[in-house]
Amino acid sequence: MLDRIEPAVAGDLEATWLLYENVCAHQDLDAYGPRWTPGVYPARSDIEGHIEAGDLYVGHAGKKIACAMVVTPHEDPEYAGVPWKLKAAPDEVAVIHLLAVSPDFRGRGLGAELVRAAIDIARRGGARVMHLDVVPGNLAASRIYEEAGFSLACTHEIFYEDTGLMAFDMYELAL
Repeated sequence: MLDRIEPAVAGDLEATWLLYENVCAHQDLDAYGPRWTPGVYPARSDIEGHIEAGDLYVGHAGKKIACAMVVTPHEDPEYAGVPWKLKAAPDEVAVIHLLAVSPDFRGRGLGAELVRAAIDIARRGGARVMHLDVVPGNLAASRIYEEAGFSLACTHEIFYEDTGLMAFDMYELAL
């Protein structure tokens, strides 16, 4: 269980970037994973930008940052062509990105705790719908989202710099 989840501040940059580097380095050992490419996605500059924008949140376990996520208060431009079942204007959508739990803290339910926090953040921000994408086969992530009430809208091809054109499972939740 986390002590607190809060917006990251500039002083969290080093520890948060280290968290993402560790998650990326651990991917080859995981049965499932996001298939991130450190330096491309996530990039340190992206993490810094999300901290400055106030949409990167960190979960603290004691004095350590155990997990992190981004919750943007608007639709992702890459999702423009997705045939969502729940209709909402771009400014009525919040999106979860970069949800990560340190390998040292896995198996404690922190991913589910982050997702619940993301839903609360989106509701407080006035969003009506949440969106996110998952690499097909990332069963751990899909299970966490589905248990939180998200439903699979479709599988849709999206181009990301680190993956190229690839099919993703697209999840949505009415808030």
